[in-house]
Amino acid sequence: MLETTKAKLAALYAGGKHLGTDGQLHEIDPIVRVSDAQGEIIAKLHRSLRPTLSIEIGLAYGFSTIFILDAMKEANYGHHVALDPAEESLFHGIGLQAVKDAGLGERFEWMQRYSADALPTLLREGKHAQFIYIDGAHLFDYALVDFFLSDQILDIGGMILMDDMWMASIKRVVSFISKNMKWYERVDVAYENLAVFRKIGRDDRAWDHFAEF
Repeated sequence: MLETTKAKLAALYAGGKHLGTDGQLHEIDPIVRVSDAQGEIIAKLHRSLRPTLSIEIGLAYGFSTIFILDAMKEANYGHHVALDPAEESLFHGIGLQAVKDAGLGERFEWMQRYSADALPTLLREGKHAQFIYIDGAHLFDYALVDFFLSDQILDIGGMILMDDMWMASIKRVVSFISKNMKWYERVDVAYENLAVFRKIGRDDRAWDHFAEF
């Protein structure tokens, strides 16, 4: 990991007030973060795929974004897009500023749009991703729609990661995927808060397929 990355992450994990894109200092909500261990797993999976395009749903304070961008800068590959319509209104642009402070902006793009709008737009533009990290709205229906739309843009061999497996809504989404979307295989990462799926084929279900979940 780059020294600038280590320093920025250490500052973010320390909490307190951080600079936003509005030029003001704002308190960080200590709940809204990924652990250092989870960040390392995300970065390791990302490096294993070396995606041409990766997508992150939910930017917030930029913890996972920085882990991903650091991996990309060290190995010199890819482009990363973060989708978050509330980055500046709710999180004061702290994540955007953190990316800038760490010197990781070269391969990064922020879209101030909802995932349900941005993902179909990227697909219409002919974009295909190989790595998608879902950490947006955590309501069951929102998270399921995020996975469904992510599947449309993900190449075979790519991975989708679901964050916050401690939540009942996310557990149910993961159960649905496991029982009904057999063109994905679960990847064991030995970390309870993450569910990781690798795409191994295409949707070939019968029109009336449904399995209880």
